[in-house]
Amino acid sequence: MGGGMGGGMGGGPPPSTVPQNKVTLDATKGEGMQIRSAFVKEGGQLKMQITIENNTMQPLSGFAIQFNKNSFGLVPESPAAMGACLPQQIMPGSSGSGSFNLLNNGPLSDSQGAVQMAIKTNVKVSYFQDIADVLLFLTPDGKLEQQAWLQQWKTPGINEHGLQASGINPQSEVVEAICPKLEASMVYFIARRKQPDGQDMIYLSAKTFNNMVLLAEVGFRPGSGTASILVKSAQPQYVPLFAASLEKVLKS
Repeated sequence: MGGGMGGGMGGGPPPSTVPQNKVTLDATKGEGMQIRSAFVKEGGQLKMQITIENNTMQPLSGFAIQFNKNSFGLVPESPAAMGACLPQQIMPGSSGSGSFNLLNNGPLSDSQGAVQMAIKTNVKVSYFQDIADVLLFLTPDGKLEQQAWLQQWKTPGINEHGLQASGINPQSEVVEAICPKLEASMVYFIARRKQPDGQDMIYLSAKTFNNMVLLAEVGFRPGSGTASILVKSAQPQYVPLFAASLEKVLKS
């Protein structure tokens, strides 16, 4: 990052997460039980939103959930948390929905962002998984001073991951528009530099719940619908996850 560093961009609204309502256990694999779920953050609290659809011939009850080790130490607040948020029984042909609190103080494992789960009912134990977005695990103290950013960026042997993103929305190519959107997810603007070839570069920082600092360089070519993303961190497992999350924000 050379000269021409810009000042800070304006902050955005508090982060809010829209659940994807995606199927994470298909009825064919769940022997008639289908699960839709999403990891979200509401008012700073991590939650799992879940809907269980009963396509079996008998009532479902006795719900409990367990998480495998994962990249974020994600675990239910209590073993009974899921059962407490759902109806006591879900009859054939009906569904039940709820959300329960999550903690991130469980054991860590490099699961590449995947969270493998086991759900128990009165009928059987079923296994499914979902991908957690690293943006859910960022903290509000992730903005570095420019010199600290530069020093960490130049650290020999630091882990890095780059990608070329395509299909970028036109409004996401406008630095003044995308930076508040990133900062709403606790990804903070550090500096900006315009290249002689017209490429617009921005430099970003973030920090995870376990104090891992993530650095990023994003380069735009306005009107091209493409962007280059380069992420660096001392912690290798979050580097590709953060790059993928930035790409998702740019495409949203």
